[in-house]
Amino acid sequence: MIQANRSFWESELYDRTFDLIIVGAGLTGQSTAYFYKKNNPNASVMVIDRGFFPIGASTRNAGFACFGSVTEHMADMKIEEESKIIDRIRRRFHGLKLLRSTLGDENIGYREPGAFEIFTDQKVYEKALDHLDTCNRWLKEAAGVEEVYQATEHNGFPSISIKYEGCLHPGKMMRTLYEKNLKLGVEFRWQSQVEKIDKNNAYVLLENGIELRSNKLIVATNSFTAKLLQDVDIKPGRGFVFVTKPIENLRWKGTYHFYAGYYYFRGVVGNRFLLGGARSLDIDVETTNEFGKNDKIKNHLLSFANEVLELSDGWEIETEWSGIMGFTSTKSPILKMISDNTAVVAGLSGMGVALGMQLGKEASVIVDS
Repeated sequence: MIQANRSFWESELYDRTFDLIIVGAGLTGQSTAYFYKKNNPNASVMVIDRGFFPIGASTRNAGFACFGSVTEHMADMKIEEESKIIDRIRRRFHGLKLLRSTLGDENIGYREPGAFEIFTDQKVYEKALDHLDTCNRWLKEAAGVEEVYQATEHNGFPSISIKYEGCLHPGKMMRTLYEKNLKLGVEFRWQSQVEKIDKNNAYVLLENGIELRSNKLIVATNSFTAKLLQDVDIKPGRGFVFVTKPIENLRWKGTYHFYAGYYYFRGVVGNRFLLGGARSLDIDVETTNEFGKNDKIKNHLLSFANEVLELSDGWEIETEWSGIMGFTSTKSPILKMISDNTAVVAGLSGMGVALGMQLGKEASVIVDS
């Protein structure tokens, strides 16, 4: 690390108190900055992040623009009351609309090729069909849309089709939002690891010894929040994803869910195929903030692709990666003031694309009230 005293000019420029500092430059953090700055054009806003670019989940997800499959909703019934599930669906659905209207479909590579939840167990399928009316009622209450989930067949599998779901390019999404923030005058500090947060004084100490002060502070670090705020109950969840080389005659070109949302796959540009998930297979090991690959899960997904989805012989992986999500015990996100000066917004529970911008907008309001 370079050691040098600040000049007179540097001190006047950098030793100042910002109106708002946001820790975390993912979708939620940058959305918070965007809407706060839009509402307060003269405010000084800084976003800081430990990475060269956001490295949690915002650019490392599978690019699903979704609000939940039937079996995911069924699983949620076991851990949360109906009213909260409906509220979460409302946030997801309207969050996707907000994301698209704010950034523009073309800018984020958005498309709606058709979404399906597929089933390999007839009993599970029949149980899901028993919940269709309930889930459709929830979507009507949450978003005013009808007959979202419908029984069908797809590629030889018993399935449930899902209206209004789509997919996008997470990298283009974040680049577009970043460029909009720069135009508004939001400042960024990359590769700035936070050492300590003083929530009562909206004070941030970086690992390199630099101190940052603000009138208001928002922590938007999702799965990494517990490292900064020990009293926030969020558990990390690692998700493994791979994309294949082009596959001739690829029949899985839409967006797909399987097994309560734990598995997800879709077609991507150039007849490539994306497959990810199966975190449920080794949940304790995957409850980690460490990036990496779990061979047990990777090998299982390879078998799933070959034996269940029956990809064409000879297909190969082109690239693979992992992303880290943040989960609350009920899957409902956390958005609250934790002091007079500091708010936390985190725990998007695997639905960051749908929830991130909506929660960012809400966070920009509560910290300004």
